[in-house]
Amino acid sequence: MPGEMDEQHPVWRTALLDREHDGSWSWKITDQTLLKIVDFLSEMERLTWREIRQQQTGGRRRGPKHKSIPRDHLCKEAQERLVELQLDDFEDLFRFRTGNMERLWGVLSSDSPRIFYPIWWDPDHRVCPSKDQ
Repeated sequence: MPGEMDEQHPVWRTALLDREHDGSWSWKITDQTLLKIVDFLSEMERLTWREIRQQQTGGRRRGPKHKSIPRDHLCKEAQERLVELQLDDFEDLFRFRTGNMERLWGVLSSDSPRIFYPIWWDPDHRVCPSKDQ
């Protein structure tokens, strides 16, 4: 989807938040965590999608900080939950890395790819764990 949306700023929609899930990740968060997520999204909406995708992680595993991940790379629990939510028609999910382990997972709208729908807050990097975890 890069290209058509590169120079646009992201827009957030919350209609797909999976607030009922209480498995390896959940939205049962503190007020402090909620403020951290809101502050992060406020920071990201000042950037264009190009600037967001160009952000890199540091350290030994340097790479894109925020990126699309194929659905079949997610853990089994996440893939099954997408089926339950009737969101398994998305081939990729987009994830924002908000901290060392913390991830905000969602999908980009097929109608307007600048729109990000958060689905999961993943504080312990469980939705798509690294191979060396």
